Amino acid sequence: MPDFLPEPYAAYGSNLWHDQMRRRCPDAEVVGSLVLPGWRLVLRKYALIARDADAGCPVGLWRIARQDLESLDRPEGPRTYTRTRIDLPGGGMAWTYEEIRIRPGPPAPEYVQRLRRGYRDFAFDTAPLEAAIAESGYRD
Repeated sequence: MPDFLPEPYAAYGSNLWHDQMRRRCPDAEVVGSLVLPGWRLVLRKYALIARDADAGCPVGLWRIARQDLESLDRPEGPRTYTRTRIDLPGGGMAWTYEEIRIRPGPPAPEYVQRLRRGYRDFAFDTAPLEAAIAESGYRD
């Protein structure tokens, strides 16, 4: 039986895509989703979240095992993202990643497809994603 963390993992980028998360964290389970107030999705080479008091960023919440944090650290950090805890609306905390190294965009077409699949998997409104894609300079 996996040793699940008490706090969920809040995904906002390609880890929204269920197939990718199953490969990275086989025991992970979707436990919900929400719009994270005060944060905005930004897309450069990869997705990141930036503080923006007037925005909200859709996030998928995953129940993950303790060893999943280490599995997520490999592609997410430590030189590119830092693992951190964020406040959730209504109380509680979640693990997520904040970018610490700026990597200019635009993103690769394959990465954009993973983002779109993740938004579809969580049935999110795609407007924030499509706005971030357009701002990144990516062209279909």
